[in-house]
Amino acid sequence: MLFGVTPQADGIEPRTLHDYVNQETDFIEFLKDRHPMFKYEKEGRLVGKYSISNRQEEFVEFGGAANYEKDKGHGASITYRLGMESILDYPNKFVGPKKCGECHPAQYEAWQRSRHSKVIRFPDELEEAGGDPKKPMYGSSEATILPKGVEADDVFVIVGTPRTKYGFIDKWLVRGTYHIEDGKLADGTGKMVAGGNQFSRLWVESLTPEVAKKIAEFSPNFPTKLEDFGKQTSSVWGINSYGSTYKEKMMFQPASAYCEVCHSFKFDFKSKEEFLAAIGNKDELRKHAISKGISCEECHGAGAHLYGARGAGMPSNCERCHQRFAYDSEDAKIDPRKPFNSYFKSACPSCGTEGSQMYNTMHYDKGMRCSTCHDPHEVTANDWKDPYTKVGLKKTCSDCHETQADMFKYGGAHSKDNCTGCHMPNMMSCENFASVQNPDKGGFDNVRASHIWKIYVDKDAKTLNPPAGKPRDPQNTKGWTIARKDGKFFVDLMWSCGRTSWSDVNLVGPGASGCHSAVQSTLPKELHFTDQEQIYDKVMEWQLPVKEGFKKLELAIRKIDREQAKMDNLSTKVKAEIILLTKEARTIYEKIEKDGSWGVHGPKYALKLINEALVYAQQAQELLDGKK
Repeated sequence: MLFGVTPQADGIEPRTLHDYVNQETDFIEFLKDRHPMFKYEKEGRLVGKYSISNRQEEFVEFGGAANYEKDKGHGASITYRLGMESILDYPNKFVGPKKCGECHPAQYEAWQRSRHSKVIRFPDELEEAGGDPKKPMYGSSEATILPKGVEADDVFVIVGTPRTKYGFIDKWLVRGTYHIEDGKLADGTGKMVAGGNQFSRLWVESLTPEVAKKIAEFSPNFPTKLEDFGKQTSSVWGINSYGSTYKEKMMFQPASAYCEVCHSFKFDFKSKEEFLAAIGNKDELRKHAISKGISCEECHGAGAHLYGARGAGMPSNCERCHQRFAYDSEDAKIDPRKPFNSYFKSACPSCGTEGSQMYNTMHYDKGMRCSTCHDPHEVTANDWKDPYTKVGLKKTCSDCHETQADMFKYGGAHSKDNCTGCHMPNMMSCENFASVQNPDKGGFDNVRASHIWKIYVDKDAKTLNPPAGKPRDPQNTKGWTIARKDGKFFVDLMWSCGRTSWSDVNLVGPGASGCHSAVQSTLPKELHFTDQEQIYDKVMEWQLPVKEGFKKLELAIRKIDREQAKMDNLSTKVKAEIILLTKEARTIYEKIEKDGSWGVHGPKYALKLINEALVYAQQAQELLDGKK
């Protein structure tokens, strides 16, 4: 299939995965003649080796697809969903979000305030940087949004927002996995060097040298100097190497192979020739960019109902960018009904795996989907420039979990917190910054909320695990997966209570205490947790008395039920009293059982209820035994 030809344009022939992959081939050949990387290579001024990263790799090879094809007999795009339209489709029917906003102003306004609308911007649109991508940011004297030797005029767009990181797509529509030393990209001087390409707010503002030393006290081998960051390092604290390794390897990856899938943008070029003529000309590309970010038409189709786009309505949904599965033959054997795990690039689940996590939960089995809770237009309810996200929700946990909410209301110090503070810890990585990850310590590159919910109270069980027999080494061991308990994913106690995250609203939002993070907590020192066993012991202090009391209550109620015949000789008044007392005890029994936290939601309150129920049961038994 030739680049620029859209086989489904007539609405009859569907585009296959094979079509989508091959569509990019000619574009890559075109770029080989024009992108400066190849000129630097020819002149011996390229530091590091490049590899071509294309749609074949991203859509056919990633996520264990080869094993899936071997096991199932057919290929599949495991990790990424295909967009309805590509920047390589011409002509297209995109009209842009402003056109949609003419008739849908409420949705447009909510979208415009969200990070979805900010993930792709022109350099002069970087409000947080005053429109200057070469301005040092967030307290740094060196770290800038664009790396060394790359200027605003060298790029098409900046990718990213203030919550996490920034990268760039250059004016040849290639992902920026490089920087320039001793020269400038604009005039082709100096050396093109692999890595040192991505600005990290996490690293600049939060993982300062002082904080790094504090973490290293309880997280072995945590990097405290630039050279300690290994493959992710650079020459500037706060600029890491992403899609590359510093001075060694980098991807040559057209935006069509990766970026446009989630960090989307679209053009209004009418032909392939018009598009190709603009490559290398940032002004032409920007002039023809009709849509930037995850905008209306990414979900509702190009032109939506205005032009009758294919599948107009909802041809795409959240799962396109937020499901990201991975397939592993051994993991699939655990539960044949749920053969997919979540996609990992390093030791933490990758960004965009919210859906694949939810897929392996009871919530999913009961019919819950993204839109059950989320307003897809208001994905950011707080200021998008904050380092954390507070999402716009249609439903909250307490709307369905009323019993738990009632218990939590009397939970003492925890009652001011949110359900998500424990049940949805930030666990996913946008950086895939393996050198700063330590899943066993609940950190330290975790910027998105997990969607697993079920907390497994165990001293040793870990949510994130390397392949069997491999060392728990985040930097060097690949192939991590999310563990299962009774077939479902679970959150371990370290992630739930002791994690460290500068992007977790529950830790850093207004009034937050940093929970029990040994780095961020404002609580007394004895409540700073550095390992899971500490947390387990504290939870046991709450749960054991409640469980013991619950068992006594269960036996007491059973005894009353077995001895109902004793009531035959009692007065109606005494009978009624026994029935009411037993009913009160049973109501508390059922409430404790339904709550399921065994005191964690409200330790003192749960024990108080248990003791009340035991009094009711004891009095009912005494009346049943004929005692006054």
